[in-house]
Amino acid sequence: NYEWKNLESLTLSDGQLCQNLTTLRIGGPIFISFPKGGLHAPNLIQLDVQGCKKLKMLPEQMHNFLPSLQYLWISDRPEVESFPEGGLPSNLGQLDIWGCSKLIADRMKWNLQKLQALRHFTIDEHESESAGVESFPEGLLPSTLPSLSIRIGSLKRLDIKGLQQLTSLASLFIENCSQLHKLPEEGLPTSLTHLYINGCPLLKETCQKEKGQDWAKISHIPIIVIDGEVIC
Repeated sequence: NYEWKNLESLTLSDGQLCQNLTTLRIGGPIFISFPKGGLHAPNLIQLDVQGCKKLKMLPEQMHNFLPSLQYLWISDRPEVESFPEGGLPSNLGQLDIWGCSKLIADRMKWNLQKLQALRHFTIDEHESESAGVESFPEGLLPSTLPSLSIRIGSLKRLDIKGLQQLTSLASLFIENCSQLHKLPEEGLPTSLTHLYINGCPLLKETCQKEKGQDWAKISHIPIIVIDGEVIC
């Protein structure tokens, strides 16, 4: 396992080091680049890149060179605009995108639908750093996804068509969506077993048990937790 902070660039010439690498964490405001041509680390399972405000590109050919990657966390990287050509590794099980405004703004090019191994996806965008996302998930995620966390300060509505495509969705986390004031008229997917709402004052009001206008849309869900309180 390796963790580097205040690193400007990464050039791994030691082939054995890359072969043995399973976890890589990189953070710091001056980091600008991964190795040219890609990061050859066939056994890398987890990659965390945080606070690299000058970094513009993820490693090249991730789908070929990182075949074992299961966890990818990218946060506070405002200059990254897209995923690498060829997309992300097919074995990826968890993807967290936090505070990457340009990447989120260009979300229609993500091409995540083919990631059938993906078990959890998080999108986290503060309103002050917003790409202006008003609707989600917009058909951007694989239909087999079982767990989704949405934290978008500018969100005004949940895209029911996109949610209905997630036929395996069991857990939905809606957090810090201060502008979201109601659920879709069609309700939420019947596959849901867990619904968590946190930091959404307008939605909390409409989802009050027995009284809120949206209660009938969620009453079928076995476990509902709002601001830490178990509703049912």
